[in-house]
Amino acid sequence: MHTEGEKIAAGQSVPDIRWLALGAIAGLIMAGYGFLRQAEVGGDLPDSAVARVNDALISRDNYARVLARYATEAREPAAAETRGWLLERLIDEELLVQRGLDLGMAQSDGEVRNAIANSLIASVTAEADAASPSDEELEQYLADHTDRFSFIAKVAVEGWQTDDEAVAQEFISGLRDNGEPVVIDAISTIPDLPAALMPIEILRDYLGPGIAAATAEMPVGSSAIFARRGRWIVVRVTKKESAVVTDLNSIRNRVIIDYRRNLADETLQQYLDDLRDKAKVDVVLP
Repeated sequence: MHTEGEKIAAGQSVPDIRWLALGAIAGLIMAGYGFLRQAEVGGDLPDSAVARVNDALISRDNYARVLARYATEAREPAAAETRGWLLERLIDEELLVQRGLDLGMAQSDGEVRNAIANSLIASVTAEADAASPSDEELEQYLADHTDRFSFIAKVAVEGWQTDDEAVAQEFISGLRDNGEPVVIDAISTIPDLPAALMPIEILRDYLGPGIAAATAEMPVGSSAIFARRGRWIVVRVTKKESAVVTDLNSIRNRVIIDYRRNLADETLQQYLDDLRDKAKVDVVLP
């Protein structure tokens, strides 16, 4: 087997040892949920392992992932010499991981702890994130969670307009303080603006698309100032009416994404509940 220096001298491409630097943290993570399994001291290597480092096994699955990653980044499969080099780097990584654990990094290093937690969450929720629910399941989910797929269909507003921003600011201050519009010179109601509930599409004709869209997001009873075509518009929302999308085909992707997110949340919560049931947790309130 050629050494790394001989390969470089021969002009062959050799992965930098730092290529596996992030793997040290990944190794801590994998140690946390079983990719690197504890081996019996003095026992022969099982078929599922490619190496033993002290009491830990490096699994064939883990080695295969490293080879696949290398092939993707190098755009060619690893040659026999490179495969051996990568295995040596995995052994180095495991030695670093074990030393890091001995030094208490998993307990004291915030980045390592976050990496472990985040990767374990990803592992626990991976199946939910890739779920492919049937149409019947999606239809039922849509029916059970209508509030998640509702939208503002109609809005009722009051509106005033002025050419002077200072006047608009004074007016809206009085509106918010008193709850009722106070007559101020140089500001007037928007002509022909209906007081009744109206679809957002109709409201756009009176206020413009930008103000209409912003108004749909405002809470009932709130007010705001908008600039439009050199004028200042004061709007107060008096009533809103929601509608629910019931046609699955029109929002299929949105329902699938929400379904997976909800399933992942439930899966993770169940996992945490199981951990709590098996753990002893003592708490002293500050």
